[in-house]
Amino acid sequence: MSERDRTPENLQRVVENYLQLGNRFESPPKVLLKLRTQSVDGQELTSRDIAVTTAVQCYAPGVAAFKERTDEKSLQIQGSTLDAGHHTTRMHTNYTWQIVGATRSVTHEIFHSYPFYNSEQQSQRYVEAKEGNYLVPKDIPSEHEAYFRSVASFENSAYFRLLDALHPGIEERVRVMYPAGSWRVESTKQRLETKANKLCQEVARYVLSIGQLTTFDHTLNEISLLRLFRASLQEKFPDEARFIIGSMISQVAVCDPSIIGELDFPLERYRETQPDERHILEEKHRFDQNLGPRSSLMLNSQGVSDGVLINSARIVLGMPPSACSDSEVLSRLMDPVKNKFLADVYETGMLDPLTTVLRSVSIAYATKLSHTADSQRQRQRRTPGATPRVEMIYDGSPDFITPMVIRDDLKLQEMYTEIMVKIFGDVGAAIKMGIPKETALLLLPNATTLRLVESGDLFDWLHRWKQRLCFTAQEEICFISMEQTAQLAEVMPESAPMLLAPCGIRKTAGVSPRCPEGDKWCGQPVYNWTLDKYKENRLI
Repeated sequence: MSERDRTPENLQRVVENYLQLGNRFESPPKVLLKLRTQSVDGQELTSRDIAVTTAVQCYAPGVAAFKERTDEKSLQIQGSTLDAGHHTTRMHTNYTWQIVGATRSVTHEIFHSYPFYNSEQQSQRYVEAKEGNYLVPKDIPSEHEAYFRSVASFENSAYFRLLDALHPGIEERVRVMYPAGSWRVESTKQRLETKANKLCQEVARYVLSIGQLTTFDHTLNEISLLRLFRASLQEKFPDEARFIIGSMISQVAVCDPSIIGELDFPLERYRETQPDERHILEEKHRFDQNLGPRSSLMLNSQGVSDGVLINSARIVLGMPPSACSDSEVLSRLMDPVKNKFLADVYETGMLDPLTTVLRSVSIAYATKLSHTADSQRQRQRRTPGATPRVEMIYDGSPDFITPMVIRDDLKLQEMYTEIMVKIFGDVGAAIKMGIPKETALLLLPNATTLRLVESGDLFDWLHRWKQRLCFTAQEEICFISMEQTAQLAEVMPESAPMLLAPCGIRKTAGVSPRCPEGDKWCGQPVYNWTLDKYKENRLI
């Protein structure tokens, strides 16, 4: 549409059209606005008032008061800053929604796929799945809907079968992990039994569909909301996402109608010819061949091995080679004994000039993991992945990740493989019978394999590794982190002291307690091990 068509009335119609998409589903997600930025002075301010006031402050000789801004000059500032891309003025207003009954697919594909949000999501690792808790389309023929329900119901029943089958083996592993004395204390015994149950859930969830429903609290600033709306016609946005975005905006508009005037029409992406399933399969084989036996392969070590860190650190330290050797420079930067910021859970190192030298090096990895593990991986938003849409990973063949506990038990592996082959076959049948592909692919299991390239600077990788090398971290991400850090240590041995689980770094730095997880401790003396011992000692 042209600029003159960009009226609040026309934009409101787009929002209303998005709201109508909720009729596609038997129970559309509930989107509830729970919090928004408010004035401490008790004056009701709109997003426009806040954006204009903060813009005025840039040029005000004194203090620009937060107040209602509806005069002609303010409206001109509103439009000019928005159109010119001066969008920091839209970062002062924040909203928090409670979103109930969205699919895990849409949270993965859209709402957790970029850096600028905060979200606390109900975990399938710690909360047992419910029968029938999946998104059901209602705009397809009744026989198609019945088939969709039957497949989703099979996945739910397979989850509960797997829960029961996993329990003996997982409880045995938990007993090995924790000291025998722990089981003689009743309260500790109960906690460990609960832990075993939750570990069963963590593994069994691999057979659940990506269309399972979830609840999450989601916070955005205003520009992130405007950006979602502007991007909402991209191919990766399903109708469910557009409905949620329309609901977000309409909820805000109830208490702040000025938000409609902040919107711009969604930008359509040029639609390219979609590759067929043969091309997708060929690309998977190429990726796997490059990866070899690994789950994650370092693609570049530029900057790691060519002195960038040393030269950057010398500038910060003011220490030329005549005053300090290269090895001592790297030790000051990457040894937790000398740089205690590396052990700080608040990541205060981002304010320390020396520690931020780690940002001068970027690393990329090619990584293969399950859909459910990628949902964990993507929460480390400063190491983003070039992740394909779910339509771009499906080639019709069973392609899935198998958790370690299942791989180690022949009977469990046979049961799991049988379940997976049936699910992938059912998805193919759903597409053949005419169920829209976008809808049918919601039946894919959490175990579905994703292949992606992830990258970030060394400071942000270190933040991620500290969390994901912990033995309480999700299994796949933990083992992937072991592979990634081992490859980095090969090209830069000096980095080894900081490439440890949080308890190992804290022990080296002399920080107490060693484990920051309290009674969630993994049961193993990880703080006494070097990185090469991690893989052989993680039991689950």
